[in-house]
Amino acid sequence: MRIGLISYEYPPQQGLGGVGTYMFRLAGALGNAGHEVHVVAGPSGSAPLEQANVTLHRVAARYEPTSANRTLRWVYWQALAPLMGWMHPAIWHWIKWDLASRKVIEELHASRPLDLIEVPEHAANGWMAGRIHAWPIVVRMHCPWELFARINRFPFNPLNRALSKLERLTVARYADALTVPSMAMRRMVAHSWQMRRQPVIIPNFMDVPAAPEPLPTDEDSPLIVCVGRIEPLKGQDTLVRAFATIAARYPRARLRLVGPDRWPGIETFAQVLHRLVPQAQVRRRIEFTGILPLDRVAACLGEARVAIIASRGFESFSYSALEAMAMARPIIATSVGALPELIEHQGSGLIVPAADPETMIGALATLLGNRALSQRYGLAAHQRARELYDTPRVLPQVMAAYGDATDFYCQVRAAGSERTAIRWRNALAAGRY
Repeated sequence: MRIGLISYEYPPQQGLGGVGTYMFRLAGALGNAGHEVHVVAGPSGSAPLEQANVTLHRVAARYEPTSANRTLRWVYWQALAPLMGWMHPAIWHWIKWDLASRKVIEELHASRPLDLIEVPEHAANGWMAGRIHAWPIVVRMHCPWELFARINRFPFNPLNRALSKLERLTVARYADALTVPSMAMRRMVAHSWQMRRQPVIIPNFMDVPAAPEPLPTDEDSPLIVCVGRIEPLKGQDTLVRAFATIAARYPRARLRLVGPDRWPGIETFAQVLHRLVPQAQVRRRIEFTGILPLDRVAACLGEARVAIIASRGFESFSYSALEAMAMARPIIATSVGALPELIEHQGSGLIVPAADPETMIGALATLLGNRALSQRYGLAAHQRARELYDTPRVLPQVMAAYGDATDFYCQVRAAGSERTAIRWRNALAAGRY
């Protein structure tokens, strides 16, 4: 198949999130399986990473109206664009990229006709592909912007509402197949989203090593690693408070925070750390790495004695948890979103309430104080990752969704209407034809 992936996020980029990680691993898996993959992605100052059978098309977030009406063009450049940029620079940047992507998608399809496109709901990246809709479209829901904004308590902004409406429009009108990474995500959208197709659960995935990575030796200083954007949603403030309490009991323990510092307000998280952890000697044992490429994230987890996902907001899956599982690390995770689906409490890790430093302290003491238990949890986590989330296990599910999207797309066009096509499909499923 010739497959197009449309995603603003795609590594290497600054501030990369789970959407980009998923798309990168999806492109690599499809390319390794022999498919021709074309990725339309946002700008990046770094050289592309080599992937077999994958062609990357970087698109700048620059849009110029094509209307010949000089008045409309003047209104855009002198009024609309400056206003939108002032209201919310990041969202306006994404919307401009969405608009700019249309020309690139059309040119790509004209030169190398595509069989299917997959897009995330994130930032309405599939909006322009949906407007064209010359191929089946699979929409992957990661975490809608309205939920992200609510969890992080962003102040009201009309562009937050506008972006959410564009995401909803893409899901409601253009999804020939709709996938979600977890049961928690499916439950979240089932009650409040209008969906063209019912969502199918296909978990996020990665290449899980065949052999588990051994825990660091007891001679090493025990390292606690938390991977994720540093923001209220991810709960690093709860984690550092718990670490400050337990630090005296484990004087050689260190805490490493991996990810971009996006703490809201005029101060970074590193700057507010002195208020969360008053003891200077404890603050010196907390490391900030900033953004790291995927291979260095794996290396950090390889050094870890314990991995923590401290989120207090919704997690639709958590690549951080899967990466720790793949490295055979015992995990402490909060009971939010899909985390209890990934990690079995007292089986492959420990589940604790969100925003509860006291319970987190107890979980840290349990794992730091019992190497045999930590090793058992880590091995179980690795086995679970191999069985459920390894690329060869999940890619057939992706291809099945692609086949279903293609069938639905072709049936709608053959029937001349979506309602008729759905009646046909229901009759076929019931064995009436």
